[in-house]
Amino acid sequence: MMQASMPNLALAIVGGAGAGFVIGLIYFAMLRRAVAGFVSDTSAWNPILWTALRMALAIAAFWLLVQWSAAAAIAGLIGFTLANLALRVSAGAS
Repeated sequence: MMQASMPNLALAIVGGAGAGFVIGLIYFAMLRRAVAGFVSDTSAWNPILWTALRMALAIAAFWLLVQWSAAAAIAGLIGFTLANLALRVSAGAS
């Protein structure tokens, strides 16, 4: 088993958390747009396409984080969760 040096591990954790936070912000903005499309009287294809794009973005981003390292992937999940919490607190719906 290969030991990661401390600077590389710190970079993976900080980079993964930052990427996860940004991915989360984009993901939940696209989710809000898809839900607004489902609620409105527009065509059903527009929100379905937003949902497919949102899922593809999240899958690709987390696949890249897993390829980087396990620490980056776990930190990415934590950053994604923090983005969700930040948006919920800012919206006042905790």
